[in-house]
Amino acid sequence: MSRVIIGLFTIILSFSAFSSIKTTDKGTITRLFAYDDYGAVAGRDGADIAVWMKTGIAGCEDGVWLSPSAPGYNMIGSFLLTAYTTKQQVRFQIYSDRLWKGSGTKLCQIDAIRFE
Repeated sequence: MSRVIIGLFTIILSFSAFSSIKTTDKGTITRLFAYDDYGAVAGRDGADIAVWMKTGIAGCEDGVWLSPSAPGYNMIGSFLLTAYTTKQQVRFQIYSDRLWKGSGTKLCQIDAIRFE
């Protein structure tokens, strides 16, 4: 019986851990800000990158942001620059529960970028 309870508890936790990842609407990046120190992480290159575009997600309407603590920071950062300069439409997978504290706008943290 205790194994069943532990199993159910584990399943519930796994669903809640992934429930905050959402996919944005496809859109064009309208503004891209790369900071030199805001959001910097000791021992890592870079700082926060803020991206403005209409996401279609309540609570994250204004865009997305990238932290230098993200494992793919350099690669995603280069993809962001490419998407911005070429006006390529993209989608993002985001963490809707991780809002950026760098402004009053609603930006959610990037998990992945998609060129579709």
